[in-house]
Amino acid sequence: MSGSDYFRDRTALITGASSGIGRDIAFGLSRMGARVALLARRATLLDELVREIETAGGETAGGQALALGADVTRPAEVRASVDRTLEAFGTIDILVNSAGVLIQSSVETMNPADLERMMEVNLYGTLHAMQAVIPSMRAQSRGNIVNIASLAGRRGTPPLGGYCATKFAVVGLTEALRVELYGSGITLSLIMPGVIDTPMIRGSERDKSDLAATLIAMPAQWVTWAVIAAIVFGLTEVDVPPGAAVAEKIAALFPGFTDAAMAWGTEVLKWFGRASG
Repeated sequence: MSGSDYFRDRTALITGASSGIGRDIAFGLSRMGARVALLARRATLLDELVREIETAGGETAGGQALALGADVTRPAEVRASVDRTLEAFGTIDILVNSAGVLIQSSVETMNPADLERMMEVNLYGTLHAMQAVIPSMRAQSRGNIVNIASLAGRRGTPPLGGYCATKFAVVGLTEALRVELYGSGITLSLIMPGVIDTPMIRGSERDKSDLAATLIAMPAQWVTWAVIAAIVFGLTEVDVPPGAAVAEKIAALFPGFTDAAMAWGTEVLKWFGRASG
């Protein structure tokens, strides 16, 4: 079965679909024949995306899209969006949790409100969407839930301590739910990207000495390919780039050495960032 055959006549609900990774995933799944329900707060951007998807040519039977203006931090809005999707398309076969917020800060000086905001979107938004779609997926005894986590969810990295905390939480939540749903026909996948070239990353570059601003960002399409592979092959975890999380797991065996190496490396990257700024 080809990828386009797999996605034809399936419905994917994608959060954070108005820009960045979510937008690219929406286009990718639509091109492969899926109906796409697009959830985000910025309704105007969603309407534009729907028009682009509906008018895009292709050799598959894609081009069906639904705009869902909603805030993932509000469970009632998420449930209403799921109901609208089921009314429009009949089923929700795939959920991709892509909505995310990144606010850079050292842990020492972090504003707790910033951490709370990231938790609301990155963790609770993921939870709200999963809880909203699981009943219909259970009823049809099948479904794919894909959560966009991060390599930052395996190793804390300054100045992203708060963001790392939210992604660690997403990883734990996903792994626990995967066990809860074992044998139900619903699969859960974690996508673990490194730094991806998105408006979220570009908008976080407030200081060129920051670590995230000095790293080379990968294109969003790499994450879309990982999502497609996870769904088609039922993979529980996909690193972007491949194998990146393995290095982090090995590094966890030597935490003292790893901390020292990362502290030194962070200072070097900051120096290069200031020198090039």
